[in-house]
Amino acid sequence: MKNLLTYTLSIPNHPIRELKEKFRIQYVMGLGEFMCYISRRDKRAKLVFEAWAKSIETNLPTTYWRGTDDYINLRNAIALKRDGIRFFLMRRIFFFDCLYLCSILDAKLLKTAYGFLYQHIRNFIARKVLNDIYTNWNLESINKIPVQLLNHRKINDSFQKKPLKKILVVATMNAGKSTLINALIGHRVNAVKTTACTNKLCYVYNKPCTDGIIIRYENGALNYCSNIDSAQKEGFVEAGLHFNSSLAGSNICLIDTPGVNNSENITHGEITRKAINDNNYDAIIYVENCQQFNTDDDAKLRNYVLSHTNKPVIFVLNQLDCFHPSHDSILDTMKKIYEITKQYTTSVIVPVSAYYALLLRVGDE
Repeated sequence: MKNLLTYTLSIPNHPIRELKEKFRIQYVMGLGEFMCYISRRDKRAKLVFEAWAKSIETNLPTTYWRGTDDYINLRNAIALKRDGIRFFLMRRIFFFDCLYLCSILDAKLLKTAYGFLYQHIRNFIARKVLNDIYTNWNLESINKIPVQLLNHRKINDSFQKKPLKKILVVATMNAGKSTLINALIGHRVNAVKTTACTNKLCYVYNKPCTDGIIIRYENGALNYCSNIDSAQKEGFVEAGLHFNSSLAGSNICLIDTPGVNNSENITHGEITRKAINDNNYDAIIYVENCQQFNTDDDAKLRNYVLSHTNKPVIFVLNQLDCFHPSHDSILDTMKKIYEITKQYTTSVIVPVSAYYALLLRVGDE
């Protein structure tokens, strides 16, 4: 099963957008009927279809996720034609979309989708067109398929071939962990509060292009929202969006963890320590609060990290905007951290102001 959070699912330059509204609706209704049948009403398939269809036609009819006994919506979409464009080009585009969306869901679904379409197409020429697309599916170019569709697939495929890097982000409470994650993402995704707010592991994935946000909540519900800022992010456990930062080209996942020193709920520390011990990540970002450097809680967590992982550790000395030049020294603090961590050759120290970095990315609200 693929991780949909790392795929771009919308396509603002889809060729069907050029058609009149009634034809756009005819097209997406047929595509919706197909995806509904082929996936057996799977919620992941619905999410993929909605993201794709809404970038073609924003006003989707309420019946888009239903079927008809005679597949009339599917047949109407296959029958689309347009003056000025080579005969049956719309049919080719429709077949490509059907197969492409299925391949995003699961590579194994591609063959099933082809068989379903072939079975319900009565026209010999249409079957020949479908065979041509399916036979040449793995080629970079497919006969008469518009370049914007092929480029969309190419970008997704190229991104998925990059190895996924998982980065575990840990800190004591109020170190600025959520602010740092938001700055690395380039969007306000994580809630930033002065009290404990992260009570579980939260995974935030990058995807190849600007494409709204996909969210999976604690209850298993999935949601796609084209506007990242307006999306409901409370209670999410996974999210996928395009990072607005230097990480934009990376297949990367930032894993937010609960603060270990929450006196009101000891399970927070247990969750974080288990995540550290599981080693299901490629590196750790440890966020140091420069105002509370080397307090008992901070020292305990830092020592726990260093003694329970063999992965690289990045020590982020955060909240430098709160340093007072008259009696605080960034260099001295970095030297102290270096003395503590120098035996660990895989660690580096980075001084930052996550809050200032976030303001540079997204501005103040």
